[in-house]
Order: sequence, then structure tokens, then C-alpha cells
Amino acid sequence: MTRCIHCTSLPGVIVLVLVASLTGCAAPSAKLSGVSFKDINLQSMTILFDIELTNPNSAPLPLADLDYELSSRGNSFFTGQAPLQGDVPARSAKTISLPARITYSQILTALSDVKPGSVLPYKADLGLSIKVPVIGKLRLPVHKEGNLPVPTAPKVELEQVKWDKLTFDSAGGVFRIRMTNRNQFPMEMARMAYGLTLGKMEIAKSSLARPVSLDPNGGEGIVEIPVSFSPRKFGLAALGMLTGDSSYELGGEISVKTPYGPMSLPFDRKGDIRLRRR
Repeated sequence: MTRCIHCTSLPGVIVLVLVASLTGCAAPSAKLSGVSFKDINLQSMTILFDIELTNPNSAPLPLADLDYELSSRGNSFFTGQAPLQGDVPARSAKTISLPARITYSQILTALSDVKPGSVLPYKADLGLSIKVPVIGKLRLPVHKEGNLPVPTAPKVELEQVKWDKLTFDSAGGVFRIRMTNRNQFPMEMARMAYGLTLGKMEIAKSSLARPVSLDPNGGEGIVEIPVSFSPRKFGLAALGMLTGDSSYELGGEISVKTPYGPMSLPFDRKGDIRLRRR
């Protein structure tokens, strides 16, 4: 009858010594070979843990399962277990990938002091279990400490509109947009997809590829968007609306580069703006 040995019952080194002595085989080992972040948005993210398992023996080692727990400052916020198929070939190594999809609501519920825009220190306790002759199921522990982002969208405001040309047939000018980074990590805007409405008129809907660097904790950047259109299609009232105070709506999505990988962050802003000629 085989029995299951977990790393909580005996120190890992002693377990591996027992494996070698009881089976006459060299002890297998596991190490973390990589950590990456994917599919980051304002609701969730995926952390990908790559665990390399080495089998120095002349027979393959069947895989059993993989368990995991993520915590921060001693408080657990994500746990789970996944069955594994296949084995590790003899005298070879195999990398097992664990994609952990984490929603920020899980983090904010478990850790009340964490706010959107934070960088969260975390500890990952992973266990890769294999089936070993005589011993049975053996859990190989792997640990990792690092930081993960809890992003929030930058603040985006229409700061100024200046017309170069303004007639009933043609209007052209520059829209000045101020962006403020509300995260604890830097970001660089690569592309902005936007839609702008003045009053009830949809003035612009397009995308702009322009690098804008935003420092963490309030770093600011300016984006200037050239716009041209015909007020005629909005009727006679359009010219009056374009020469005074007007409400505006500015929304879209910003693609940014960060130390944790690319992110796509939506934005939506409403307000009032003074329209004027240059």
C-alpha cells in the first residue's frame, strides 16, 4: 500500500533523501523557470508560472496534480488545484505551465487596504505532485515572491480646444488632452482610440499612435489631436456651439506598455470646455 507524503509532513530535503534510499533512484527536482503576466485589463489578469521538473532516473515519472496559493502580507487571496496528465520522460526535464487567472475583486475582497492603482507584493506557494515507486505521491514545493499590479485607468481630460479655421463649411483645430497616471507604476501610451462629442455633435472618432510616457503616482502627459470637419452637417446652430462654452464627452481605450506587460485601459470623461480661436 502506498502512502502520500506532503511537504508539510516532512522537510523537503528529508523526503527526497527517503525517495532516493527507498527506491534506489535519484531524487527528482522542481524549480520555477519563469513568471509572466498576460491579458491585463481593469477586471482581471493572468499570471503564468512555468515550473521545470527534472527526472534524472531511467524510468518516466507520472504527473499527479499541481496546487497553488497566492498571498500578500500573510493573507491568502487565491488558491486552487489542477490535475495533471502525462509524465516526465526518463533522464529529461519537462516544463509545466500554470496559468492563474485572478480577478481584482478577489484581491480587493481579501485585502481591504489595497486600492486600484496599487502594486501588490505577493508570495506564491506552488506544489507539483508526481507519482514515485514505493513512496507514492510526492509533492515538490516551489516558492516565488514578487509584485503584481492592480491597475486603474489614467485620468483623461479635454483641456483645451483651439480653432485654426471656423466657417460654416469647414472647421479645423487642435484638441489638447491631458493624461494623468493614477498608478504606482509607470506606463507609456502606444495608441489611443477615441471618440469626442461637443454638445450633441460627434466631432471626431479615430485612433492615434503616439508614444507618451507617464511617470507613476500622478505623472502627466499631453496629447494633441488635429481635427477637421464640416459644421454644415450639424445645421446652423453648430457655429454658435463651436464658439462658446460647450459640454463634452471623451471616451475610448488606451493601449499602454508597463513593466508588467501591455494593458488596454478604457477611459470615459464628461465635462465643460471653453472653445476659442487661436
